[in-house]
Amino acid sequence: MLKSIQQLIMSLRVFLAIKQYCKQKKINCKINILFNTIKISRNFSSLYFIIILKKSNYKTTVKHIRKKETTAQVVLLTSEVDYHYLFKNHLELLGIINLSANYSYTYLLKMVKDYIDTFLQ
Repeated sequence: MLKSIQQLIMSLRVFLAIKQYCKQKKINCKINILFNTIKISRNFSSLYFIIILKKSNYKTTVKHIRKKETTAQVVLLTSEVDYHYLFKNHLELLGIINLSANYSYTYLLKMVKDYIDTFLQ
């Protein structure tokens, strides 16, 4: 239970940090609470961060994104990575950030910022 609360707090901090970093970079950033996503748009391409705290159906969220934008890049932030499920369902993800790993908050932010900076190039 405590671990779940810690992961929830960490994911919220990362969500807010993404929003702040987008503001700092002066790029469009939209949060969709229903799908737990942050969408960063630039020109005609998009980068999505999806935060999933418990084992769930990633496919639904990714399919929803792909239906709207076939070329969107997706980064999954989750505390329970099921690689078998991801590969079996052919989910096309740019990357996965494991929130349950013992990464420091600083390191998580660095990974997120690297994805955003690479997307902006």
